[in-house]
Amino acid sequence: MDKTPTQTKSFRLDADVLESLEIESARRGMSVNSLTNQILRKWVNFDRFLQDFGTLTLSVHDFIRVINSFDDDTLRALASESGRRFPKDLILFTGQKNDLKTSIRFVETIICDYMRWANYHSTSADNELVMTLRHNYGNKWSIALESMLATMFETNTSVVPRFTVTDSMVLMTIQKPVESKPEEAAGIESTG
Repeated sequence: MDKTPTQTKSFRLDADVLESLEIESARRGMSVNSLTNQILRKWVNFDRFLQDFGTLTLSVHDFIRVINSFDDDTLRALASESGRRFPKDLILFTGQKNDLKTSIRFVETIICDYMRWANYHSTSADNELVMTLRHNYGNKWSIALESMLATMFETNTSVVPRFTVTDSMVLMTIQKPVESKPEEAAGIESTG
């Protein structure tokens, strides 16, 4: 397993900030260093770019009330528009390649780890990847996630995922691309 190289750097922290980090790291069963690195990584990979996208924070209660006020077709249309625009814009804005690998990482890190729209789990077989996104926001959120993810993958990768959706889960199955052999890519026929 590859480890990210580290460097030692000293910082001065306000006493109340350090105390909060110590309390939270103990609660999570991790070191203050690991927690601080996790917080800074989120800022480096996400928060510093997000401020240019005009976002706001809602309580879960208010969020659920808002999405439950939409009929299913309107919710699908709004979620599809978000899936077409937001992931592509953020991926390109952060200087990343807009491909299948980056889109999968976007779901895991941005949507699940940073935005906390769902909890992420994945399994992989020879020919497919299965991503499970679990949440506690109800059926309307599952409908929105499915629509957003379907449009995101179709727009960014031309991949059309298959979905299984429940009130608390969106399971997305992606067919892995078939890798061509070097001789096939060069137009050479196999004699075997």
